[in-house]
Order: sequence, then structure tokens, then C-alpha cells
Amino acid sequence: MVFHKNLSELGWEKVKKRQLHRLPLVDEWIELIQMKSGYSVLDIGPGPGVFTQRYAKVVGITGKVTALEKSEEAIGYLTEELKQAESHIEIILGDAENAVVHDQGSFDIVMLTDVLHHTDSPARVLKNLYNNRHTKNARVLIAEFDPKSEGEIGPPLEKRLRENDLYDLLQHIGFTILSSGKQMFEHYYIIAIRNQRT
Repeated sequence: MVFHKNLSELGWEKVKKRQLHRLPLVDEWIELIQMKSGYSVLDIGPGPGVFTQRYAKVVGITGKVTALEKSEEAIGYLTEELKQAESHIEIILGDAENAVVHDQGSFDIVMLTDVLHHTDSPARVLKNLYNNRHTKNARVLIAEFDPKSEGEIGPPLEKRLRENDLYDLLQHIGFTILSSGKQMFEHYYIIAIRNQRT
């Protein structure tokens, strides 16, 4: 199995098909994080934006989804996709390791799904998220492929992030773990929130 750290090498149409296949997983994420109408959501690394558009439907016209994407090609693809539907998605070019994304107030939810294993430094992404005052009260949902699964879909087992390692990293940075668990499509999830200290 070939692992493409940069998904643009794979082609965004192919990535879109993979995302469409995993929509039942997305619906579970929405339920787990309790996403609701009117919420402000930061979606990190949306790629072709299948998940992002699902979030936008949930938050409705009174809510907002901000998509942070570092690939200009992916942004071009997503922009074209959004022309087909009315949407309240703001797309921002930037790297989650150092970008400072802001909302008018603050984000209610951060979605970080199937992204960390593609980054150069998951620790820098999570530290940047922790230090951003616009995400300080947000619930963060992280979902990754489980290295303890069969490896029939997704990245090779050796490229996956271990749940315990992410758990420890989040706590070391200063997050509180609210819940975690296993999911379909060889996934696990962790929901965390920044510790409410100064």
C-alpha cells in the first residue's frame, strides 16, 4: 500500500470518493461532538470538503464553518465544489502547525479528523490549537486510523498514530480528555477540551 503524506499526489477526486465512503463515520462524529445549529466550527484539513459540507448542513445558516487547508489545489477543488451549493463555509489557506485562525467570537468545535498522520508534527498542530485564544473553549474531536486494526483501509499500520500516544500528548499540552472510543472504518476518536486555567 502506498502512503501519500501529501494527498494532492493521490488526486482530490479520489480523496473525495474516500470521504464519501466514510460519511457514516462523519455522522457519528457529529453526534459525538454534539454539533448543533448555530455553532461555529473549525475544520482542519478538509481536503475536497465532503466532511466540511456535512458540518455546514448541521450548523445551518445561523452557524458557520471555517475550513483551514494548506493545499492550494485542495482549496481550488473545494471552491469549485461549493459553487454547486449555497454554503456558509469560509476557506482559509494556512498550515495548522502555525496558522492563527479566528472567528468573530470563538469556535464551539474543532474537527481534526484523518489529518494528524499527514502532518509533519502532530505536536505542533495541537500546541498551536491550544494556544489560539479563538479555540480556547472549543471541544476538539480528533479521529485517526487505529494502528491496532487490520489495516485493510487507510494508511499502512506503521504510519498511524497510536491512541495512547495522542492521549499522552494532549494531556501534556494541557488538554482534558472528555471521551474516547473505537469506531468503524478502523478509526478511534478522542474528544478533548483545553484546561480552563489562565
